[in-house]
Amino acid sequence: MISEKNKSKAQIFLLLVVFVLFIMLTNNLFKGFRFDLTENRLYTLGDGTLNIVNKIDDQIILNYYFSDSLTKEDTYLRTYAKRIKELLEEYQLRSKGKITLNVIDPVPFSDDEDNAMKFGLQGVPSKTKEENIFFGLVASNRYDNYEIIKFFDPGKEAFIEYEITKVIYSLLGLKKPKIGVMSSLPMFGGYSFTKNEPTPEWAIIQKLKPLFDVEQITKKTKSFDDFEILFLVHPKKISKEDKSKIINFYDKKGKVLVLYDVYSEADPEFQDPSLPPKGGGIQSSDFTELLDKIGISINPAKVLLDRKYAIPVTSANSDRPIKHAAILSFPKASFNQNINITNKLNSVTSAFSGTIVNTNMSNKFTPLITSSDDSSIAEKNVFRYMPDPSILLDKYKATQETNVYAGLIENENKQAIVVADADITANYLWVRVQDFYGEQVLVPWASNGDFIINSLDHLAGGNTLASITSRESFTRPFIVVDNLKFAAEKKFRIEEDRLKNRLTQLQNTYNNNEVTDKNSKDYNAFQKDLLKVRKELRDVRRNLNKDIDGLGSLLKFINIFLMPILLSIFIIIFSAYRKKQKNK
Repeated sequence: MISEKNKSKAQIFLLLVVFVLFIMLTNNLFKGFRFDLTENRLYTLGDGTLNIVNKIDDQIILNYYFSDSLTKEDTYLRTYAKRIKELLEEYQLRSKGKITLNVIDPVPFSDDEDNAMKFGLQGVPSKTKEENIFFGLVASNRYDNYEIIKFFDPGKEAFIEYEITKVIYSLLGLKKPKIGVMSSLPMFGGYSFTKNEPTPEWAIIQKLKPLFDVEQITKKTKSFDDFEILFLVHPKKISKEDKSKIINFYDKKGKVLVLYDVYSEADPEFQDPSLPPKGGGIQSSDFTELLDKIGISINPAKVLLDRKYAIPVTSANSDRPIKHAAILSFPKASFNQNINITNKLNSVTSAFSGTIVNTNMSNKFTPLITSSDDSSIAEKNVFRYMPDPSILLDKYKATQETNVYAGLIENENKQAIVVADADITANYLWVRVQDFYGEQVLVPWASNGDFIINSLDHLAGGNTLASITSRESFTRPFIVVDNLKFAAEKKFRIEEDRLKNRLTQLQNTYNNNEVTDKNSKDYNAFQKDLLKVRKELRDVRRNLNKDIDGLGSLLKFINIFLMPILLSIFIIIFSAYRKKQKNK
């Protein structure tokens, strides 16, 4: 007869066998059945990718090269390679047999290694061995056309889907939407007379060209009929003839993206901001006829302020960065999450922008980016003589409602996307241009480029290659910490201003009284008050991050002490309960 002890062991063994068999069975039966349980669906192919994959009408072969045998000890690279493999399997699954995936290990001195080198894949020296590691993709069709990804850089994981889809897109030979770009800014490059050298085209144009058929509209452009979309950036001093062409285009094709600026720093005519507009000072866009046609208004004399979204800038009048209420970084909370244009953006940086008001009630007006509930409107002229940006916050009065920075306006079959700023296209507000072995590399730090690309893609009908350029970030924002920091800075500023004023009053009082005798009672009282105010000022600055540090300490206590204690108590109570039940 089997003892109770052996019976328990046999049951545990059988459970382990059943569990292993279950895992093996599910891995085989449900290999193509997947769930993406991440909050932002990071592992799901986008609509643009699926649309392109569905357009495949011939066989495409994906040869995925990964040096598996040479990377046994590199767990990081192997994990990343597995992620690539699973993504490629998703492409194969969604293609319904049109894509064939081959996983190849190019062993040193093999035909596979020779093929990898022949196609131009980049070999990287192994950390532990002398041979090169290959980690790339060769995609081909039956016409012997091929496209490659030389090496899957782990630092560019957020762009994996775009890079793979771009390879497939190139093999299909799909036609790109044609866009006409008219701008008073030197977006296509120009000439710097101060440096006596040509200037390169802006990063936004470099980002658009692989995705769209981009053509600059100049005086030589006779007709707009070939364009599918018009992209107007800071429209200013446009001839009557071109104004008429643009309005006719909007009436007929109804697809325009307008960046309308009230205070453009990137304008070549910016020059001295203290000068009046006729003397070369700051000028706004002046194509009000188009705004009237669309059914909106942008006040050229008003600039949007936002205390919550303000960016710190350096100032000659302060020893620490001061938030500039007219230079803004719109966060995720400001984006419309119900539309593909903005629901995957992380941040958009803007400077001296305007606001949009819908003036035609028959429009379908959809705000895309809005200010916070702590925004305001200021006269544009105030910026002409403003050495200290803290002046904007001295008599700050927030409006009762949020202001619209960018919006989608639909009326019948016409669509217009309008942004109350053109400087978002300028490199300094969203991207770093670096030189890498003679090639320019664009490193975006804000989503300005993605916002413009998504807007053009939406006007082009969506679900094209452009819709894949912005992928959700893998980082998560610390919303509670950000709110605490904002509240602390607001409180800090009030206290600091009060103490600084008190300090100035003390110094002026005693300077006017000409207290020079260091042994007098008045001088000692002055020194005592001065040291007291300075100590209070230091305490205010020290307490700026007090709540944030307290939150961090609380989280550490919960993770390190409280959770283990609670878990231990639960195990003790559960064990006692089981023992009590067994004794019964």
